[in-house]
Amino acid sequence: MRIKKISVLCFCLVLMISVIPIYANGDSEPLDGKVDIIQPNFTNISVFSNNFEITDKGKAMLTSSITARNVDEIMISMYLQRYQSGGWRILKRWTTTQFGNIAVLGEIWYLASGYQYRMLSYAYAYVYQDAG
Repeated sequence: MRIKKISVLCFCLVLMISVIPIYANGDSEPLDGKVDIIQPNFTNISVFSNNFEITDKGKAMLTSSITARNVDEIMISMYLQRYQSGGWRILKRWTTTQFGNIAVLGEIWYLASGYQYRMLSYAYAYVYQDAG
């Protein structure tokens, strides 16, 4: 029973840190042939999690969340982009700023079929210095 719990926990951790591109037109490779390199720079950030799903009816559900330690404020910027005319174009941008150690941003947007879409998000954790 203990091995089963450990296996389930490991599987959940792998799912949490996996990045899976989603394409509305079913292609398995980006049109531009380039792969973006994600380079996190975590100092006070414990978890930065993103989820992007598109239903068969074109409903896009985007969620970005961050958990940090010893911070005063967290800001998340989340972008929905569509690939067209040889580049990624911003369709919609959402931003939230929340005080404390946790911030969550979740949005829904309806998409046209026949395009590739992606989600891009940035999170910033702020620690205010004392003036004295």
